[in-house]
Amino acid sequence: MGDEKGARVGRDPEVSLELLPEDARAALAGLRIRPAIRAEGRVGGLHRSTHLGQSLEFSELKAYAFGDDRRSVDWRVFARTDRLYVRRFLDETNLTAHLVLDASGSMAYPSPGSKYAHSAAILAGLAYVLLRQSDEVSLTVAHETRPRFCPARGTPSCLPEVLASLAETTPSGRTVLESALKALSVQGPRRGLVVVASDLLTRIDPVLALVRALVARGHCVLVFHVLSPEERAFPFHGPIVFRCEETGEEALLDASGLKRHYVAALDRFLARVHAGCHEAGAFHVPVTLTQPPHRHVAEAVRLVSGEAGGGRAG
Repeated sequence: MGDEKGARVGRDPEVSLELLPEDARAALAGLRIRPAIRAEGRVGGLHRSTHLGQSLEFSELKAYAFGDDRRSVDWRVFARTDRLYVRRFLDETNLTAHLVLDASGSMAYPSPGSKYAHSAAILAGLAYVLLRQSDEVSLTVAHETRPRFCPARGTPSCLPEVLASLAETTPSGRTVLESALKALSVQGPRRGLVVVASDLLTRIDPVLALVRALVARGHCVLVFHVLSPEERAFPFHGPIVFRCEETGEEALLDASGLKRHYVAALDRFLARVHAGCHEAGAFHVPVTLTQPPHRHVAEAVRLVSGEAGGGRAG
């Protein structure tokens, strides 16, 4: 989980306050996230399990068989059908959340107040909410040359290490989000929540295919799509040198003449991302840098927990 330097920084209160200030903690303290999936946890918790147990949440009726607990017999059904059935209930367990953050060069824009910093604060807030309810959190910082990984742990004491990994990374290089999601899919982690924060300025179809595969494996997938106001509105005029943050390539272009084509291409891109998440069964949350990160966390918690009045890919 990071190097020694990262661990030291994680215990620095200034790092915690930068990513997770006191007002954000206060706003998030009362939130509970309960995705509508059956989780595969290791200890008791808030979430429906893939296993049957002794909770109060009814699952199904099963024809009585020798060896079944007679205390579970549904005598009302017996009175109506003259057949014995037992009531089965869902067990409750903790959730494992896998947080994935894009740390490519494009996420360094703008400066200050980059997409990476905003996304890191969102994931820090989610980790805070999850760990407070005894869920497990893992973190993958998808960087081309210096990736970071925090294995799944469910104790509040691991929050500083998660914050350290987020704070110690400088976004740069090419996008490796696809390979990070592929590794997560291949590893076959326990069914749970997968959260992706990225500008998605990469080959989008392979990424959406991996999102679809993770949903098919039983995960609840949440995609924070983070773009800057400049990327959304393109408020540029006249000749401007544009520089690719990932490759360093530069081009002198007429921004005024380019704007109409850029806006049309952006609209197609946003529609593709939204439709792809919807078709995959994932939650899609557009993120603007003008809104405090903890508000995006609260929005996502309500959406995933079915409290926002909308469906997936909202």
